[in-house]
Amino acid sequence: MQRIAIPYPETHRFSPLVEDYLKGDPGLREFYTWTPDRDGLEAAAAGRTFSRAARQVLCDTLERQYAGMDMQPQVRESLGRLRHPRALTITTGHQLCLFTGPLYVPFKVLNAVRVAKALSTAERPVVPVFWMATEDHDRAEIDHAWINGTKVQWPGAAAGAVGRLPLDGIGAVLDQVDDLLGPGSHADELRALLRRCYRPDHTLAQATRLFADALFGRFGVLVLDADEPALKRLFAPVMREELLNQVAVRCVRYANEKLDGHWRSQAFARDINLFHLRPGHRGRIELRGNRFQVLDGGPSFSLDELLAELDHRPEDFSPNVLMRPLYQEVILPNIAYVGGGGELAYWMQLKWLFQAVQVPMPVLLLRTSAAFIGANDRKRLEKLGLPVQDLFKPLEALRQQVALNGASFGTSLDGEQRSVVRFYADLRQRAIAADPTLEGAVNAIEKRALHGLEQLGHKLVRAAKRRQELPIRQLEMVYGRLFPAGGLQERRDNFMPWYTVEGPAFFDRLLAELDPLDRRFSVLAERVPEPGR
Repeated sequence: MQRIAIPYPETHRFSPLVEDYLKGDPGLREFYTWTPDRDGLEAAAAGRTFSRAARQVLCDTLERQYAGMDMQPQVRESLGRLRHPRALTITTGHQLCLFTGPLYVPFKVLNAVRVAKALSTAERPVVPVFWMATEDHDRAEIDHAWINGTKVQWPGAAAGAVGRLPLDGIGAVLDQVDDLLGPGSHADELRALLRRCYRPDHTLAQATRLFADALFGRFGVLVLDADEPALKRLFAPVMREELLNQVAVRCVRYANEKLDGHWRSQAFARDINLFHLRPGHRGRIELRGNRFQVLDGGPSFSLDELLAELDHRPEDFSPNVLMRPLYQEVILPNIAYVGGGGELAYWMQLKWLFQAVQVPMPVLLLRTSAAFIGANDRKRLEKLGLPVQDLFKPLEALRQQVALNGASFGTSLDGEQRSVVRFYADLRQRAIAADPTLEGAVNAIEKRALHGLEQLGHKLVRAAKRRQELPIRQLEMVYGRLFPAGGLQERRDNFMPWYTVEGPAFFDRLLAELDPLDRRFSVLAERVPEPGR
């Protein structure tokens, strides 16, 4: 396997904000606390404090969540290290996508593992944490996975926080996955693992924890479900401040005013950025006059009643996308968050909110982006005369490039166009000498001649494409595998087809190859066998 590194701007797949953040644009510097490099990580670690009481609550909660599981030794070790008074965490998180969802979710987890390992010392252990977004309620975003080009979907309707959903109907989904995984040498062990984790008597949160632990526990990853009363109680003072003073909307709007005109704001701040949880529902809290109404048919509260409810049952309150980062940093001794471009964009809106509630902001690390290309596709590219890097060009430009590379006749009319320009320049001088009013007529004839050559050039290119129909189809096949449905492979395809072939070694290879501090896109390409081998 060969890693081909491509600077992010050369992929033309990332937002201006991400590109400017990676190159250290001075205009963005006020939107984050620490630089996304080793110096920033060390500085964040040196300045991070965490109370003994909060650490006790966190560790006890994790112990309860892992109770009854066959805990891997590395997970047990991480739990023990987390109790160290100076222990810190590197965190990533994601929605509870079916079977982990797209490839970039394992990328994020392994990035957190790599950074934690690099920073950890005996005096200051650093532990990787995977935050399960169990309170999210957008089922349509998490109920499917793409396996070998087929969309596998778990049927059902939205019903509140997705982590609490029972896995009704999962058996038929697993049957479909059994067929799609094929005969890989590790396929049967993966089938057995899926059925052990995704059982009808489990919730989606339970299944995701078991699956993530089975895949990543050997790296010492702690899987955290923050939908817990004890953890919500630690966050209750921040939620109280939000209910009383609507602090988030003011801080985020201030950040947005600074961002707008240069970069696009990612997330919308509401007047109140909290939800209320009840069985089957996660309703947004909205201030209407002097009453706080829970939408989606929920209860209504006066301010005093709502604050009393928060004191009595903090677990019934849920942060939205802008408050969740605060929740994370309150309950974890965290120094860095590993996220995608969209995540980093909304974190950039939060600098002044973190300051307002006096919660430390972590280092923001862009997760590695990567794609895979097989040996057969590399051979096809070589025959087409294309390096892998060229695949990041627009597809139509690539079609033309392939057509022109293979054409048996010349398609460029540049020489003819230059000859026409010289011819009409001479003619123009003769015409003007005879009668200055003839210049316009010469210009018009020249314009028609150049336009005719341009049209002929297009026809020659189309003829070349017709003659290179097979090579162009091969290009489109390779391109489609790298960019399914036009998007990045990592944003759709699930990891399991690769895992069925390599097993756990697949993640070992990703851990070694993908470094979030390396600010380049990675194409992991199978080497083309040498002739005779």
